[in-house]
Amino acid sequence: MKMTVYFDGAFWAALVEYVDTKGQYKAFRYVFGKEPKDEDILTFIYRDLGKWQSRCAHIDTHIEAGSSALSPKKSNPKRIQREINRAKKKPITSTKAQMAMQEIHDSLKKERRSQNKQEREAAKELRYRQKQEKRRQKKKGH
Repeated sequence: MKMTVYFDGAFWAALVEYVDTKGQYKAFRYVFGKEPKDEDILTFIYRDLGKWQSRCAHIDTHIEAGSSALSPKKSNPKRIQREINRAKKKPITSTKAQMAMQEIHDSLKKERRSQNKQEREAAKELRYRQKQEKRRQKKKGH
């Protein structure tokens, strides 16, 4: 798992990239707003990170994990420091992370649309039944 906290020009955000148990690459962006303190980041990690991961867990992405940056490997500390410095110079969001976030966003959008449609249909059916009951009551004359 890799988390990068960065400033995108307007807000401070965290880009979380990880490989799930199925071996699929997942990524999501969490917006902090103002510059986060260490306590804010730790609160996000301990309290909110699990919720965000479970939210993305049931969504299948078609992006396979092939990134060596996410695999835990024992390395020389100087090499790790050089890789960190190189990563600082690179742009924050990779195309792979952007594609994964877009897939997750699209599937959540589809789920939300279908759920809203079901709720609309249920409300429409309820209104229809209430109208029918009102008509029956008028016919009875009570």
